[in-house]
Amino acid sequence: MDVSAVLRRLAKKRPSYYHLHVLYFVGLSLLGALLLRSFGTRKGSTHNHFSFLDCFYTAVSAMCLSGLSSIQIEDIPASGQVLVMVLMVLGGQVLLSVVPLLVKKHRYCKIARMALRPRVKSNSLFKSLYRTLCLRSNDDLWMESLASRPNLPEPFKVVFLEHQAICHLADIVVWYLLAVHLLGFVVAWISIQCSLNTKSVLESKTINPGFFALFATISAFNNIGFVLTNENLVAFNTNSVLLLDLGLVILLGNTLFPVALRGILWLLYRYTTGTKKEVYTLLLEHPRKYYLHLFPKTATLWLLLAVTGSNALGGLIFCALDWNNEALDGLRPGEKLVNGLFQSFSTRSGGMNSLNLVELSQATLFFYCVMMYIKPYPVSLREEQSREDDTTLLTQSRRNLANDNTFLFLLVIFSSISLNSQMEKDPRNFNLFAILFEVASAYGCVGLTLGYSCNLRLQPGHCKDTTLSFSGTWNAPGKMFIIAVMFIGRHRDLPYHIDSTTDMEKITRLSRRPSFIALTQPPVVVPESTPPV
Repeated sequence: MDVSAVLRRLAKKRPSYYHLHVLYFVGLSLLGALLLRSFGTRKGSTHNHFSFLDCFYTAVSAMCLSGLSSIQIEDIPASGQVLVMVLMVLGGQVLLSVVPLLVKKHRYCKIARMALRPRVKSNSLFKSLYRTLCLRSNDDLWMESLASRPNLPEPFKVVFLEHQAICHLADIVVWYLLAVHLLGFVVAWISIQCSLNTKSVLESKTINPGFFALFATISAFNNIGFVLTNENLVAFNTNSVLLLDLGLVILLGNTLFPVALRGILWLLYRYTTGTKKEVYTLLLEHPRKYYLHLFPKTATLWLLLAVTGSNALGGLIFCALDWNNEALDGLRPGEKLVNGLFQSFSTRSGGMNSLNLVELSQATLFFYCVMMYIKPYPVSLREEQSREDDTTLLTQSRRNLANDNTFLFLLVIFSSISLNSQMEKDPRNFNLFAILFEVASAYGCVGLTLGYSCNLRLQPGHCKDTTLSFSGTWNAPGKMFIIAVMFIGRHRDLPYHIDSTTDMEKITRLSRRPSFIALTQPPVVVPESTPPV
């Protein structure tokens, strides 16, 4: 076998979107782990340093939106907390979903420009590069002007409208992301300032209220579950406004994102005219052709019904089984209801907890475990299932339940084997249900955990309660297995290619027609005498 020939073929092979996505996450996780370890620990911490495995575990958890921790967040210095927040943003589902839109937009412009074959000649490489950048900066305006031309042949009009649809959709998603973050942060900050209990808790921990509100909002929108306090939101379970605000941000950042996005497009369609109205019509009628998180009308209604029904069912189970639970001692009826709803919102993907989960009933915990395993969306995002003729909920639900089951089954077995000695010595903390709960949380990118409690130990001896995730107390092989589960869960149903539903070859053939070339005119070219900036 010629190894050099194989390497040459691999070098020529174009990497897929899926492979680039995995490399992006692995690379940033390793870089984040190195930086987090270099920052050391907060002054006054009981730890002298963090191990690289724990730093890598935390970085992967932040990037993969898992929210599980093997390091107490309060032991991380301020620079490390900012790094964790940056990793949460860079791994955010909504932010990364904009990248395929930008790539598609660039390809549309590139295909149209290839038909014109503009020749950029210059005496120097710097001037040539400058003129090329000027041409590309006018691409979007040029394509928009072509789309608005009267008496445009239908095949050409569709191409230009599709380009405009992608441009408008990218703008809407970015503004949506910024608006939800801003409103969520403002409400969270005001709720903290108006609550003496919340302010006193943060002051006792020397945590800045503004930074706490910003960190919690970013974590909630990206559905990670990290909070700047070791006990998560348990100390703030009487602040109903803060819980409702973060709960709404959790929904808008994940399960209700497609519903909100389609609602925005429908409003823009109703109150715009001309070419823009045609663009929004195209997006509403053929959503799966342009964006992973945009679904047809029927599927969107089913998603809204599924989110409402699952959250209502979770709240009902919580109220029926845990209304008088010790975990809710000291809370008024209204605060109990808010905590039950917040925990239900957070269970699907948010990962924050305002109550000590280990004190809840086993039936409630089993329901939470099932909800974490089920996908947030009732329709799939895979390449072969993102076409318009494959949005049947029953068909996709069967496929969703079968995804990655073999890998998860093996990882649960390996985790149980690696933890066998601890399961024998401490069976009430290390039991099969606790392991399944942790794996479901990691695979669902949720972050809820049962933790570790000294009160459950059967054998006497020195023990110290910890606020780490349950998997944060595992040995090195167990942590590596959970890291693998995080990566699998973050990349499930990810499309293999960006343009799986867009026939770019057809558009390329269309752009080579003489009628297309005659119709389009090159955008304004910077004169040769214009000096570079």
